Amino acid sequence: MGIYIFILLFVFCSFLYFYKRPSNKGYNFVFAVVAFIVCSGYMCGSDWRAYEEIYTSFNTDDGENFWWRFLYVEPFYLILNIIGNLLHLDFWVFYIILKLLIFYQIVSVFKRFCPDNIILLAFTFYLGFWGIMNFIDISFRNMISVYCFLRCIDFLLERQFKKYLLCVLCATLFHYSSIFLLVFYFLFNRRYSTKSILLCFILANVLLLKTDFIFEAASRLFSFIPAVSYKIENYTTGEEAETLGSGKVLSIGFFIHTLFFILILYSRRKIEALKYGPFLFTVSVAFIFIFRIGLTTLIFSRLQLFISYFYAIVVAYLLFSFSKQYRLLYSAFILLLALNSNIKQMASVWMVPYTNYFFYLDKDLSYEVRSQYNFINSPYKYKEK
Repeated sequence: MGIYIFILLFVFCSFLYFYKRPSNKGYNFVFAVVAFIVCSGYMCGSDWRAYEEIYTSFNTDDGENFWWRFLYVEPFYLILNIIGNLLHLDFWVFYIILKLLIFYQIVSVFKRFCPDNIILLAFTFYLGFWGIMNFIDISFRNMISVYCFLRCIDFLLERQFKKYLLCVLCATLFHYSSIFLLVFYFLFNRRYSTKSILLCFILANVLLLKTDFIFEAASRLFSFIPAVSYKIENYTTGEEAETLGSGKVLSIGFFIHTLFFILILYSRRKIEALKYGPFLFTVSVAFIFIFRIGLTTLIFSRLQLFISYFYAIVVAYLLFSFSKQYRLLYSAFILLLALNSNIKQMASVWMVPYTNYFFYLDKDLSYEVRSQYNFINSPYKYKEK
C-alpha cells in the first residue's frame, strides 16, 4: 500500500515545488517516475492473468485455443496479440509497452488542456480516483480504446465527423463499449444552458434509481449491433448481471462529485474563459452524468475512463483559483480526496503487495507462482471479485 501513497505524495509535493515555476523537464521527471511504477506492476492486479493466457495461447501447438476467441473477444485486440507474438515479444514486454503508450497519451492531454502551473495538481486528482488503480489493474482493451479516443480528440474539437467516426470504429474493435463515443461527438459539440443542465440532472437522478431504464435505453440505441446487444443482455440477465450489471443508488463519492458539479455550473464563465474552455465545461458536466449512470450500473462506470482527465483538470483549476490565501488549503483537500479514494481502491489482496516486473528480470517465475503470489503474501483476505 505504501507505494501507492508514495505516488500521490510525490506528485503532490512536486506540484508544491513547481506551481510557481512550471518546468517541462521537471514535469517529465515526475511523469517518468510514476510511469515506471504504475506501468510495470507485475504480480499485482487481477486482469493480467486472462490477458497473459490469451497472448500465450497463440504459440500453443495447434493455436486452437487462440483462434476461437475471435468469436467473443474484440478482433483488433486479438490482432494486436498476433503482432506481438510475431515480433517475438514476451507478454510482459508487450503489456508494458502498450501501457506506456497509453500513459504517454494521457500525460499529453494534461499538458495540452491544463494550465501549466496546476498540471501536477490535476494529475494528483486523476491518479487518486482512476489512474493508479487502472494502470495497476488495467482494463486493457478498454484503455487501448481510450488511447484511440484521445488520439482523435482533434477530430472531435474540429468537428471532422468522418475522421472521428473512423477512429471510433477502430476503438470499438478494441472494446465494444467505445461505440458510445459516437454519442460524445454530438453531445460535446453543442452548448447547453445552465438551467437545462440542472433540469436534466434532476431528471436523470429520478430515472436512474433503477438499472432497467439504462439497459432499455442502451438496447434500443444499439440494437443494430449484435455484439453490443449480446453484452447488454449479459449485464441484464446473463452471468454478469449481479456484478457489472448491478450498482447502488447513492454513495459518498456521488455527493462529493455533486458538490463539484454545482461548483462547475457556478464557475461556468471562468471555465469557458480557458483555452478549450467550452469543451472542458461540457465534458466535465457530462462526467457527472456518466458517474451517476455508473453508480447505478457498474459497467457504465468504464465510460469515465474516456473523459476523467478533463474532469480532473477542471476540478483542480477551480479549487486552485480560489483566493490566494486559501488556494493551498483547497489543493490539500484534493490530495486528501485522492488519498482516501486510492486507499479504499487498493486495500485488496489483488493490489497489495506491489511488485515490479523489472525487479524480477533475473527470476524465471512460472505463471502459477506469479498468479498465486499476492494470495500468499498479501495482508488482505481474498474476496471474490
